[in-house]
Amino acid sequence: MKFVNCTVILPVMRETDLYEKVVSRILSACDPQDICEMIAVVCEKTRKESLESIEKMRADVEAAGIRYTLLWQKRPGMGGAIQDAMDIAQGSHSMMICADYCYDPGQLSQFISMAKQYPNHIIMGSRYLEKQKRSKEYPLYKYIWNVVSQFGLKLLYSRKVTDFTAAYWMYPTALFQSVRWTETKHPFSLEQMLKYIRLGVTFHEIPFKLLAGSESGFLETFGYIRPALKCLFMTKKDILKPTADVKMLKEEGLI
Repeated sequence: MKFVNCTVILPVMRETDLYEKVVSRILSACDPQDICEMIAVVCEKTRKESLESIEKMRADVEAAGIRYTLLWQKRPGMGGAIQDAMDIAQGSHSMMICADYCYDPGQLSQFISMAKQYPNHIIMGSRYLEKQKRSKEYPLYKYIWNVVSQFGLKLLYSRKVTDFTAAYWMYPTALFQSVRWTETKHPFSLEQMLKYIRLGVTFHEIPFKLLAGSESGFLETFGYIRPALKCLFMTKKDILKPTADVKMLKEEGLI
């Protein structure tokens, strides 16, 4: 397998100027030949102003030779938005980028560079790979809960991954599309990580910094317990869709 180009998924709810900054940053930081498409995912709750911002950026994206799609999601939640977009993704690799500029979207170029080196692996961002000061916007009790949770997951799954729930990663599109997903809200990020671990996928981490508060609420984090326990004893047969091309996945070194 090799990296050809990537699909960039941008879920949009209420972002306007920030969405425009995210798209502009991606276009300035990356070689447009490395991106085959951008998919802006919206729902009934998406503001009219946000839809206008999406259309405003169409000319710039298409001028770079990148396909630009507006997708109305059918599944609920952030996880549902990503899954709907991945149903139509055409890049060899795919990545979701937040539209609220909570991370530097320009780091996409680093993910692409590493994906070219390790095309059959997952490239993931970590908030804890390098020491950084806790943001004042991030409450201490949530930070402590996150640290304890990360440690517990390391023990349960015996993996030296530093960030189980960041959800900022690039993966081979065929791998994602072969997995049976069940979560649609914030716990979807953990479900992805744990199912990839159970499949034996290799990870490479890149440090990145949280620029703005985009964390789920404290009570919502308890929803992560379900996938943490549910995925623990899953087999490849449980995880993969009945229609998954297992032979191809093995030949490409994806599982």
